[in-house]
Amino acid sequence: MNNFLRLILIIAFTGLQYCSTGQQLYYTVEESEAIHDSINHSRWDVGGRLSQYSFRYMSEFFPIGVIHKPNTPYQYRYKPKKSFDDIIIKTVKDSLSFEGYLNKLHIASFIFVHKGTVVYEKYFSMLPEDQHSLQSVTKVITSTLVSRLINEKKIDRNQSIEKYIPELENSDWQGISVKDILNMRSGMDTASIDFESGPFTNPKHKNYQLESALSLLPKADNTPTSVYKFIIDLKKERDPGLKAEYSNINTFVLGWLVEKVTGKKYADLVTEMIWKPMGASSDAYVCLSEKGIPWPHGGMSATLRDLARFGMLFTKSEILANKEKLISLAQLKEIFDTPPIDFPIPFKWGYQWDMASDGMIMKGGFGGQALYIHPEKELVVAYFNYTDKDWGINNIISDRAVNEILKAIDVE
Repeated sequence: MNNFLRLILIIAFTGLQYCSTGQQLYYTVEESEAIHDSINHSRWDVGGRLSQYSFRYMSEFFPIGVIHKPNTPYQYRYKPKKSFDDIIIKTVKDSLSFEGYLNKLHIASFIFVHKGTVVYEKYFSMLPEDQHSLQSVTKVITSTLVSRLINEKKIDRNQSIEKYIPELENSDWQGISVKDILNMRSGMDTASIDFESGPFTNPKHKNYQLESALSLLPKADNTPTSVYKFIIDLKKERDPGLKAEYSNINTFVLGWLVEKVTGKKYADLVTEMIWKPMGASSDAYVCLSEKGIPWPHGGMSATLRDLARFGMLFTKSEILANKEKLISLAQLKEIFDTPPIDFPIPFKWGYQWDMASDGMIMKGGFGGQALYIHPEKELVVAYFNYTDKDWGINNIISDRAVNEILKAIDVE
């Protein structure tokens, strides 16, 4: 478990480094206006105080599709464990309480759920009702839509993608299975995790072109006028199935797939298939391009409790209670059995999940969003954060801190 948890944020394309900016909970109108002016002259993801704000209020910067809550929400049990108050995290320079440790990492909010009971929950720079950006944690919500449609026999994962998206016939996508796209093995994009090639800064990069076409990144002279035509015209870089390579393009195609198969919009599908059935306590939303196209790879925002509630759907008792409709035990086993890539970090990307080992699955998001689940022990941990100006990768929850958390759960 130590290796698994040591790397939980690195997979998010970036991590965290201690930021001297304090945790700010409320903003005046004048402060909000100044932040908007600053972001208009830079980028929403520039880091530091600007991203602390934008990650919390993405709907102020982009059009959104609303994901609706049900009339009757799921009711968490709430029983904080006093043992968390006794946790001491020792660092090179300090001995900190667990709350002090989280605050030093400038984590916006943190929740630990055990068997449906909230045993620890803290909010630092956001309110419980705030809808915070999930960033790439959105990917596993998209893959869950796919897994449900597979379980409903509406998608055969072994079929080629053009069977469901006819626009991809006679393109380099033809012959690539849904399974290979689902597991990041399409062969269509080999460089999105290679920062030296500039996935977020180089307008010639495939990822930059995708995200600028979706209005995430600044427009360039070569920004595609149609994101769908851009996808259709992409050229294969290697044969599918050979190697797992992280790519936002794969997840975008999965979002396109679920919309094509159902004839419904992404936000409506999340509402119908996930948010209402799980008993979300609040509405969520997905960011849209200026043409109304969703960001299925990183565009959702939700409350912390609803993210944790989504995580509970992957615990064994919930899978069985839901009669394996959303995710089956066999599919969960596939996630764990996915071979890690040949890389110092044991990424897997089975069903878009970053890592799966020692009984736990995990997905991270840009800037420090995290969701990890132990299906057998019925543990769910989720937290939100924001990136620093240098997009550093040094500030992660340590093995020692994680071990102390697990010990606290075992204390009656």
